[in-house]
Amino acid sequence: MKKKLLIAVAVLVIVALVGLAGCSLVSGNSTDNAANNSTGTNIVTYENVSQTELESALTRYREIAENLSTRVTELEELVRQSIMTSQTNIGGYATVYVNSVLNLTCSEPSNANVSTSGGTGFIITEDGYVLTNNHVVAYELSEIDYDNPLGRNLWGQLVYGTKTTTHTYSSVTATFDAASDYTASATYTLEVIYRDPSYDLALCKIVESVPVGENWKPIPFYEGAVVRGDELLLLGNAKGFGLSATSGLVSATGKTFSDSPQLTFLQTDAAINGGNSGGPAINIYGGLVGVVNSKFVSTNIENMGFAIELSKVKEFLTIAQTNASVTVSYKTVSAPSSTTNNNAA
Repeated sequence: MKKKLLIAVAVLVIVALVGLAGCSLVSGNSTDNAANNSTGTNIVTYENVSQTELESALTRYREIAENLSTRVTELEELVRQSIMTSQTNIGGYATVYVNSVLNLTCSEPSNANVSTSGGTGFIITEDGYVLTNNHVVAYELSEIDYDNPLGRNLWGQLVYGTKTTTHTYSSVTATFDAASDYTASATYTLEVIYRDPSYDLALCKIVESVPVGENWKPIPFYEGAVVRGDELLLLGNAKGFGLSATSGLVSATGKTFSDSPQLTFLQTDAAINGGNSGGPAINIYGGLVGVVNSKFVSTNIENMGFAIELSKVKEFLTIAQTNASVTVSYKTVSAPSSTTNNNAA
């Protein structure tokens, strides 16, 4: 019903514009018209119209036609955007981005005591740069701290404490969902380009290339405000079962926590499960607005999940490019149209 109403309004406006254009053409200088006859009717003749007057009339016609064409184009775009906005199904992006989201497996083959990690990553550039969480691609070990002896024991031997060290998994691999255009059984290798624990983000790169004439499918960054109540879609490798989608609302923005002073978070009531870490949080326009990071777990808490806000993701990418000497050119999307532009973080 809404679509029909919008189209009807568009048609009425176009008819009105055409009518105005016609009035403008028949009106003009008295030299274009013969004197009024006895009935008061204007009789148009062109016997005595000069070439200059004809050229002037033609110029006016062109100006009116161009103006009318511009107005019609603007109206068509307005109607198209209104229809698109009213009919958008945010869940549809789960299919749109099936070629963009990666199921990650991180392991340390040289150390059997290090547990394998699973999570999510997603492609942000056509040349295969991938974003995920730092805690997905890094692990911690408790080691003896030989640099800081605690003292000596009864036998005079030095006694050492322990320290926690962080390491990057030497093996980070990725697969696509079975519905992807890429071979589902294929395993792709990721190189960890740069990671930052303070942002809990990591920039990776797919080592393999795509066939000539094709590109990896990036998720564009949203250029616009995100407010409480916006619809949100989360995509990720929940519990290691492959790509899944959950949806909800932006419950709040700008959330901060003492253990992550560098970051601000979007809060959402969309379901977050183990393995979703590092996945994209997408809005109704198909734009990235955050990176899934964590959730509160308690018997008296329900549906309190968090995603790192896009502004902090951009900050991280700027630092990563400087420190790793790489260039990351991502695409953007704005509301309500879906036009894209190249940008560098």
